[in-house]
Amino acid sequence: MENDDLPAAVSNVPEFSVSELSFALKREIETAFPRVRVRGEISQPSFPRSGHCYFRLKDENAVIDGIMWKGSATRLA
Repeated sequence: MENDDLPAAVSNVPEFSVSELSFALKREIETAFPRVRVRGEISQPSFPRSGHCYFRLKDENAVIDGIMWKGSATRLA
């Protein structure tokens, strides 16, 4: 569907690049939550050859996907 095919109300919605949206969301989250501790259960850990650790952090009502970068993962006991 091209922009010309969209209703007028939709075509007036601001358009962001992936980078712009990612930066804006990062800025908002870091402003609202400068330091956070999260309690939950780690599930589905994955340790690919990259050295990073991919996992899900969950409780009874929600799930957050997470990444532990290689530099941090290698410092764990």
